[in-house]
Amino acid sequence: MHNLKDLINQYSTPDILLDSFNPSENKYAIWGFEEIIEINKNGCFLNEDKVDGNYFEILQNTFSKWKKNTPNDAIACVGFLSYEFKKFIYPHIKFSKDFNSPFPYLWFCKPKSVKSFKDEIIDYGLSKKLNIIDDFMGFDNYNKKINQIKTYLKNGDVYQINFTDFKKFKSNFKNPFDLYLALRTYAKPQEGFFLHTDKFDILSLSPESLIKVKNKMVYTAPIKGTRHRSNIPSVDLELKKELQNSIKDKAEHLMIVDLLRNDLGKICQIGSIQINDLYNIKSFETIHHMVTEIEGKLKENISETDIIQALFPGGSITGAPKESAMSIIDNLEQSNRKIYTGSAGYIKSNGDMSFNICIRTLLKINDIYEYGIGGGIVWDSQAKSEWNEAHQKSKILEILL
Repeated sequence: MHNLKDLINQYSTPDILLDSFNPSENKYAIWGFEEIIEINKNGCFLNEDKVDGNYFEILQNTFSKWKKNTPNDAIACVGFLSYEFKKFIYPHIKFSKDFNSPFPYLWFCKPKSVKSFKDEIIDYGLSKKLNIIDDFMGFDNYNKKINQIKTYLKNGDVYQINFTDFKKFKSNFKNPFDLYLALRTYAKPQEGFFLHTDKFDILSLSPESLIKVKNKMVYTAPIKGTRHRSNIPSVDLELKKELQNSIKDKAEHLMIVDLLRNDLGKICQIGSIQINDLYNIKSFETIHHMVTEIEGKLKENISETDIIQALFPGGSITGAPKESAMSIIDNLEQSNRKIYTGSAGYIKSNGDMSFNICIRTLLKINDIYEYGIGGGIVWDSQAKSEWNEAHQKSKILEILL
């Protein structure tokens, strides 16, 4: 097993990093793309040639071909879905917001060279800086949005809405990979993902998994419920206990657990879905989160695109019911989410999969970095508390500000 630093020295900066500080998760560095499939505002393209037809059929045929041509249960496919890919999964919803960005709806590649690497902290200097050019919305504007959401809640249109806004930055780092290395040392992502292309870069330091498939078993682990961490151990423990005992957070969390049980029911055998460690508290570098694992056994002949259509986008970042929440979000939010709350990961030749939810994620386009911040809003949410929580979720960036 290689050290990441040695791989970088030998092969140069990787184009993709499938990263995790979870010792039980495999980690991979990737150089080069044999083939690329992309869906953007102009259509579907395979190796830059436009392909007409049903997008899901084209996508599945491409996945199947790449899997067939990849030996030894290795990684056959790596890529991402933007949040806006939802329009193809839910074509009956008339989303109000146009998506005119050059950023793709979907991007996947068959990688050329894949090397696994072991857990490693790379000591990276933090003298470089990020410079804010557009901050998260001010409290007055945020409070107006919360009041709008509460009108939808009062009318019974939805039970929970996940609302998002963005910070934007310029960076003094030489390249996005250096920035990713600096942040990963601090954030220690459980579901990390880095991708460099000629048009954009994705730096995802995510703690949250959307989907894992292994030996025909499927797992998802929604995060819903947050408290900041303290450097004082006794205070930190109290914050953790406060989250564990919060009636509000448990009710909000259970809504999403039920939503995801329903999503898994579309692709899993009857009676196979189980909940593990309901309301479990996991502690990350800057935040305590409430997390529950849900598992099930896949039905026969379920494809990768069947799984994507059943689960994407993740319920923890939309709200419940999912379709109503997505429609309302589209009216409330000022801009497209792009990669934020999308999903990135890989598919192996044996059908195993691992995809995150792209929270704690930076997207670089034209030398500007976007960082999305969202939170679930329910009837008893307090605007000031939610606004403060949103700022806590950007703490992984503070070491560079």
